[in-house]
Amino acid sequence: MKAYFYFFISVFFGLNTLLTPTILYAQDTHHWSQQFGTRAALLGGAVLTDTLDNAGVYYNPGNLAFLDTSSISINANLYGLENITIENALGEREDFRGLQFNTIPLLISGTIRNKSPWNLSYALITPVSFQFNGVARLERDFDLIDDQESPGLEELVSETSLTTSVQETTVILGIGRKIKPNLGFGISLLNTYRSVNFNYRFNAKTFSNTENEFLVSRAQNEIVNYWALRTALKIGLNYQKEGWGLAAAVQSPGIDWMGSGTVAEDITITNLIVREGGDRITAFGSDRQEKLKTTYKSPFQISIGAHKKFHRSILSINLTQFGQINPYRVISVEPNEFFRPTFPELEGQGSQDYLNVETAMKPVTNVAIGYEGFIGQSFKLLGSFRTDFSYFDSSPVRGEQIVTEITQWDIFHVSAGTVWEKERSSLTLGLVYSFGSTDDYIQENSFSNSNPNPPLEGALAITRAGYSNFGLLIGYSFRFQKFN
Repeated sequence: MKAYFYFFISVFFGLNTLLTPTILYAQDTHHWSQQFGTRAALLGGAVLTDTLDNAGVYYNPGNLAFLDTSSISINANLYGLENITIENALGEREDFRGLQFNTIPLLISGTIRNKSPWNLSYALITPVSFQFNGVARLERDFDLIDDQESPGLEELVSETSLTTSVQETTVILGIGRKIKPNLGFGISLLNTYRSVNFNYRFNAKTFSNTENEFLVSRAQNEIVNYWALRTALKIGLNYQKEGWGLAAAVQSPGIDWMGSGTVAEDITITNLIVREGGDRITAFGSDRQEKLKTTYKSPFQISIGAHKKFHRSILSINLTQFGQINPYRVISVEPNEFFRPTFPELEGQGSQDYLNVETAMKPVTNVAIGYEGFIGQSFKLLGSFRTDFSYFDSSPVRGEQIVTEITQWDIFHVSAGTVWEKERSSLTLGLVYSFGSTDDYIQENSFSNSNPNPPLEGALAITRAGYSNFGLLIGYSFRFQKFN
């Protein structure tokens, strides 16, 4: 017997995030999407022992102890052309493709050197700047209704759209000093503001092949908006010897300050069979809850790094471990009536069963290797390779609540460029190429004749997704007079 219209309510609210292509300024499940500072960006973040760039306030505050000038870094921007492809987004070779030009402000920072043992540094960075806007549509014949009710294939018309943005801005204050002639110690306070705007829409509909046609359809609209403030503390050490250096830094988990969010959901079903053997029902569910408390967590991380100087070059490395965060709720809604009218099949189903916002992070380890070569008195050649593994955890997606994260692929970054040094300033120009893919992209609402699934709902499917980015890095630093 052909499939009936099983209406798995739990899937309706778990399918929100994985159907559409991601056209991104940065990725939303990666810790190392961006690197900050002119030198640091070209060296891939392999700057834990660096003593020349005030980006140390972010990477390793122990570096601040070795800075001997006041300086300011401005206009460190990355201009990129990103391409995303998600195969079979709605099934049957209906792919998503996205191509977009973007610009990302990487760092505005400065160091204040004075006569005290402590150097003071500050920075404004954008760790995450993610945007997406995509639509997919499918018009195809499927065997959707049992032949006893509607013989033959029915025409399915389905469309999904997703608009989402994630923005994080971090203000950092740091201090550093030498505790021994070759050993620097520092502390940084990282204060991060995170905002998320998520709007999802899905609909699917068909008519029966009968003399008295009847409509069978499902439509869903979903909105999640929230902001959250958190603080983390980073402690670092930097040991310098002639020709080499060693460093370590530890960052605490994020401490949640405050936040507020809104969750809204509207779903309408027409002539759907909710349970096998049951009657077709028509109903809608709707709720909107505002000013809900939000909590967003960031993981513990530990980094170790080193550099070795050769005749006219320096090789450096950064190895960073990011901890795990088990599934938790970013937003918890209040219990409330959702479906109207009340049917036995929908009895007891409230907003609290489906409208909470959940997330999680799996542990990842990233590595960066940087190269710096000296060309004459004024020019340096820099290059790097770094990994950027996704912390995407599929367990919330397979549940019943809302998940707003989308990207699921690991990324690899390659960069190369030059620094032109002048007496009190430096100009950095470079190229960055990033690429990644996965054969295990989890998505909902995939329709396929070869894979029977609940009609007008689609099924959770595993498909392939790819990512690439080509960018231009431009940075400028100005150094004030040297303090003795």
